[in-house]
Amino acid sequence: MPLSEGLLAPLTMRAWTRSQRGPARKVLELTTGLPTPGIPTGSSEDVLIRVSHVALQSNSQMFMDVIPGLPFTGPWVPEIELAGEVVAAGAGAPAELRDPGTHVVGFTKVPRDLLLGHGVLAEYVRISGSQLARIDPSVDLAPASGINGCGSTALKMIRAVGVREGHTVLVNGASGSVGAVLVQLCKLRGARVVGVASGGNEALVRSFGVDDFIDYRAHDSLPAYLAQQYGDKPFDYVLDCVGTQALFANSPMYLKDTGALSLDTILQLLTQSMATHIAGGVSRKYIMFSALPNREDAIYLVRLLEEDKITIPVDSIFDMEDAVHAYERIVTKRARGKVVIKVHGS
Repeated sequence: MPLSEGLLAPLTMRAWTRSQRGPARKVLELTTGLPTPGIPTGSSEDVLIRVSHVALQSNSQMFMDVIPGLPFTGPWVPEIELAGEVVAAGAGAPAELRDPGTHVVGFTKVPRDLLLGHGVLAEYVRISGSQLARIDPSVDLAPASGINGCGSTALKMIRAVGVREGHTVLVNGASGSVGAVLVQLCKLRGARVVGVASGGNEALVRSFGVDDFIDYRAHDSLPAYLAQQYGDKPFDYVLDCVGTQALFANSPMYLKDTGALSLDTILQLLTQSMATHIAGGVSRKYIMFSALPNREDAIYLVRLLEEDKITIPVDSIFDMEDAVHAYERIVTKRARGKVVIKVHGS
């Protein structure tokens, strides 16, 4: 029965939880009988959502290895972004999110919820309407569930460096979820894009609209190849979704002296900055940015998705019961796009 016809959340639900650090196979447990979050009432801005799909983060296993499960926070539930349907909403939630059955995409508050384990890999979640965006029911919720993580990062990266028409941009890691959206957003802005990935992903990367493709495995030294091919027509920006130290260290050979390199994680940035400092410095600059998602960006990205101006590549979809296998797929570092868990059927 569709939610709009009166289907209510049950009193209990399932969620994946953990109480200690370690690999997913050893520490994650599909817990049953957890209380379903309460129905928002009064002027609350919260929305109760029946989760359809959850998109895993590429660094999820790293966080499970580092962040302990804290007993005083209750069940430690992983993951930060989802798609689903509205069950109920408080009067303070945005008007377009209040009707039961409305399709939405959303995200938790990072880093707070990530650290405390207030994640979304559960059958029902309750989060603020400020963390949700309505999405047309014609859009497939599997790829849509991953729009806020990779989409927000890509959008903030190109805004931070200022990609515009006429620029030439190198995207390293163009077959990953962030790289895929980066390529598409850069093309929407009128930039010329060169994508770097393994040769097996060439067709996928070209489908995003790159002007040139480089198989990094085909060259003993990627920086040397870039210097040879692009030294006389250097890039305006290098957008690195992998964190390749040599790419920045050698960037003066193929990056304009007014250009810059940007990385998609603070951890990569700190690692590269330290290595570069030890090596004596490089005459090109890093550009830092905050990748935290917000509702305004989510609404913008959803509109691009609805208008078929961008796509979110999906590597694989796993059933709720098979979530551990989804994490094992993430650990391989070979996922071509988002790894998604189907929590409820469509």
